[in-house]
Amino acid sequence: MFEGAIAVSLVCGLAVCAKKMLPPSPDRFPPHIEEIRTRNRVRLELVFDEDIDPGSVIADSFEVLGPGNKNLELRGAMRGRRPDRVELWTWPQEPVLYRVSGTVTDLAGNIGRFRSRFKGSERKDTIPPRVVRISPAPGSENQIRASVGIGFSEPVDTLTLPGYLFVPGAYDTVFHFAWEPNWQGFNLTLEDSASSGIIYFLLLPGVPDLEGNPLRGQAFTYFTQDSLLEGNAVRGRAIWHHCPLGTGTVLFSEVGEDSEPMPTTGLAPILEGGSFATKLMPGRYRAIAVADTNGDRLMDLTGGPVRFNTDAESLDIFLLPETLPRPIDAYRR
Repeated sequence: MFEGAIAVSLVCGLAVCAKKMLPPSPDRFPPHIEEIRTRNRVRLELVFDEDIDPGSVIADSFEVLGPGNKNLELRGAMRGRRPDRVELWTWPQEPVLYRVSGTVTDLAGNIGRFRSRFKGSERKDTIPPRVVRISPAPGSENQIRASVGIGFSEPVDTLTLPGYLFVPGAYDTVFHFAWEPNWQGFNLTLEDSASSGIIYFLLLPGVPDLEGNPLRGQAFTYFTQDSLLEGNAVRGRAIWHHCPLGTGTVLFSEVGEDSEPMPTTGLAPILEGGSFATKLMPGRYRAIAVADTNGDRLMDLTGGPVRFNTDAESLDIFLLPETLPRPIDAYRR
């Protein structure tokens, strides 16, 4: 009997204690830097003792000074692969002592100010940038305020304007270009309304990162301001020396009543396996394929023209060396 009474008393005592326990104290301590890792000549990793608010990670919040207080320009800042880390991108460093300072905020809103030193890396970045984001998604509809956004895997050299083209070609000059503040992307915005139909966009290879490594792949999308994107799916292959060609672009022009080609009205990038796919308005077309195989932005392979109807199942284009390589815009009508 006494054992039961003791057990009941313990349970009641624990319940009373649980009710009287105070809530955990809020975090009032700012984040502190624990380590600086130099990944390569243009990339620093700052390790903190707690998770960092990604909204506080902007390049203007940090400063890197070299000998004689000479400023090392920051080209980008972002939260790292783990939430307690921040990555800074700089112009190429030298193997000298630098001082980095800045402010960050933890998830509770506490502001931490830090200052630390590191030795510049001699390791060169040899990894080219990649396109990690493109908007709108291919096939998007109702794009009333037409805009195109591109995001890269790392900051790029903004002194070099990226190569791109629109179809119809008239949109090349009416989209407003602007780099994003972190230098890891750009946006193209159409301030006026677009005409009815499909707008195609292609980002060309060659955008360099801070070490000069060029973007190798392309980025492609198509969209419309209409409520419905009408069109037939078109697929095919680009072939060079009896093997699939893994780079390049296919340009499509409608064929008029007099069998003469009209201005370019569609395009598609050639993918790694040599395939290409896009959507075109129903009709008869003339297709040509062009490819830049050495990265100088001159098309050294061309194929076609091939005439076809969008009702056809697929389209094969065989490429040959171009006797007079020209920029891709020279092949767009």
